[in-house]
Amino acid sequence: MKNSTFADKNNFNKTKGLDKLNLKEIEPEESIAEMALPWQEASSLMIVSKAPLGEVVGKRLDSIVGAAVGIPSTAKSQTNDCGYKLLMVKRSGRSSYMANAFVFPGGIIEPSDFSSQWWKAFEKVGASRESLISQLCEVKGPRPPMIKAPNTVERFGLDRDHCLPADIAFRIAAIRETFEETGILLVTAVAKTQPTSASFVKQDSLHLNLSQWRKMLRKDPKNFVQLCLESKVCPDVWGLYEWWDWLTPTSVGHRRYDTMFYLCCLDKQPSDVVLNRSEVITLKWGTPLSFLDDFSCSKIFLAPPQVYELSRLMNLMTYQDLFKFASERRDKGVERWMPVLCTTADPDGGMLSLMPGDDMYPQEPDLHGNGSSKDLSATLSELKTQVKNQHHVELQGMLSRVFCNIKPPCGQLQPLTYRNPKPAVQSYL
Repeated sequence: MKNSTFADKNNFNKTKGLDKLNLKEIEPEESIAEMALPWQEASSLMIVSKAPLGEVVGKRLDSIVGAAVGIPSTAKSQTNDCGYKLLMVKRSGRSSYMANAFVFPGGIIEPSDFSSQWWKAFEKVGASRESLISQLCEVKGPRPPMIKAPNTVERFGLDRDHCLPADIAFRIAAIRETFEETGILLVTAVAKTQPTSASFVKQDSLHLNLSQWRKMLRKDPKNFVQLCLESKVCPDVWGLYEWWDWLTPTSVGHRRYDTMFYLCCLDKQPSDVVLNRSEVITLKWGTPLSFLDDFSCSKIFLAPPQVYELSRLMNLMTYQDLFKFASERRDKGVERWMPVLCTTADPDGGMLSLMPGDDMYPQEPDLHGNGSSKDLSATLSELKTQVKNQHHVELQGMLSRVFCNIKPPCGQLQPLTYRNPKPAVQSYL
């Protein structure tokens, strides 16, 4: 991935056959090395729920009254004004990766997510293979390597001619993992033909023991397709909107993941969430700013990708605006970003997590971790004046903030810089 252009905007599938299914032959630059990658593929789901009307109206009235009596506006009032909430779950302290961190639900891609049996589940609700490919796979914008040539297919020796396209399989994985971790089951009994909010079921609406099905899924992910076939439903892949692709930096832990982030919107917050406490120990619904507030006060821990995405979402304050943005951006594609970590000269410690587009981001990032980390001779404050194009997460201790003064690709939102206790403002304006 080149720093100068992010990615070739014309680098997407235009041909028929395997190319149309996003399962094309590996291109020379992806090479054999891409088939033995030092990371696993994963899907993550950013679940957005419309805030109850009474809660939104009440808090906005509080803000209006406060302004009338001279109480200054703060970041807290912006939090109250947000018309939606996100779901985040706290990983178990026993987790080998990101222990105790608050993350979006999700997990590793399984071979069964590509199973051709899924075509039967979709057909039962009236969705043809051709319509699914047309609606979800023919994206005009950039396609990351995990979509063009999913390593899971190669690693498990799956039959590429009969596999689901990665665009569909990764959505199924995100829905399956979310069900396992939270009990929220995003399925539909009717095929959809246009952008829509996601459908979810209550614990008793399918007349099935969903708790038992979750146990079966943890034993064998193949049981997810059986659940859907028996219930005559299918994963609501239409309700998931592609958001971004994050690759774990080479210097973070002993496990790395190439993770596709999806966003889905729910008209109502699920009330019967049941955690899988072997993986996650608690959950939290909150606004983007409230999560960053808690993080700044050390109440929760957030990894840089979560900080980045929450900072992006601070641009949108209503549920309607967020849904409109996600649905209208669905055809613009995503790129794979691998942050590059480097230390600074700050005496009390400091680091930068560089993103593509930053002047300090390498032209050829070391995807496989064969090189050494970079040490910068300047402090964080000095770099602010020395670097023109800035696109990074600044880390000091446990706190991290996004700084971005460039326009992101693929029609994505430019993240706002969190400034506590002042309102969030655009970086470097």
